Amino acid sequence: MSAGRPARPPAPRIPWQFVVRATAVVAGLTLLLVVEVRGFVFYLAWGLIVLALLTEALATLVYWRRSRHSP
Repeated sequence: MSAGRPARPPAPRIPWQFVVRATAVVAGLTLLLVVEVRGFVFYLAWGLIVLALLTEALATLVYWRRSRHSP
């Protein structure tokens, strides 16, 4: 590091919750689009996608409520 340059802040980390949701969506879409599943695995794929979307909506609601009630 040179003396004339300011230190760079550390790169922001991706929240683990986002990684879990993104993985669920990608796995579900892969099953639906690439593997062309039927039966139980079809419902499992859609379940992964829906669960990821519902938990994201819930996290957004919690964040919104906390930000509105903070002083």
